[in-house]
Amino acid sequence: MTTSQVQEIPFPQKPLWEETIQIIAGATSADSLRESKAMENMLHFNSLETRKRYGRAIATRFKRLDTPALEGLVDLAQAKFPIATLENIWRALFCITESLVSKVYLDMIWPREPGSTIHRTDLRSYIESVFPQNSEELSREVLACLRQVGYLMSHGKQDFIIVGFANLEDSLILATHLLLAQTPRTIKISEIEANPYWKFLGYRKFDHVRIGFRSAEARGLIMRYATVDHLEQITTNCSWKDLLGRLTAQ
Repeated sequence: MTTSQVQEIPFPQKPLWEETIQIIAGATSADSLRESKAMENMLHFNSLETRKRYGRAIATRFKRLDTPALEGLVDLAQAKFPIATLENIWRALFCITESLVSKVYLDMIWPREPGSTIHRTDLRSYIESVFPQNSEELSREVLACLRQVGYLMSHGKQDFIIVGFANLEDSLILATHLLLAQTPRTIKISEIEANPYWKFLGYRKFDHVRIGFRSAEARGLIMRYATVDHLEQITTNCSWKDLLGRLTAQ
């Protein structure tokens, strides 16, 4: 990443993880999520200035998503999926909207095994070397994001533990349809592997993603997972909203 590319990436918004999940769970439309005034009125901080500032931060992050993804997130909430599933999908979308955070995650956290430790100064040194502008403030905000999103857990004063996630198969199928196939289509496995969304969900090995797709095929959630003319691919068989109905019925 060049210096000019780094400078073009927006400074991360405050994570406000729990507040954002609560707002998503009660959302009525994608448009409402983009309105800072609406966000302000849904927050429960005593200070009006704090509600305004945080409402702008949350709305700004939602504005960075394209409309189909944001509408799909609202659909997921209105279909009353468990909060844990909402968190899994928002974790991937959060990384899509926060490029600085996702780069630190992909470069420094994802390659390490869950349960292992990483030193706070290693993360700070990386951030300061790659993003020299406002490095102290940036380091503080990025680490706050990584903790609240759930990728890191504090361990003593100087270390973090890398967090792992379980029961991701439904979230994998939902994220795949939401981001790549809101209508039925065939998707090359190479296209999926090149897209980091499965890493944002918490998968560490792509073979585990393959297992998830084979399970989805057996459950009827995708039409097939096969190699055709030496090309590994999946074929989806329903629209985004049809998928939500199938999953809630299972």
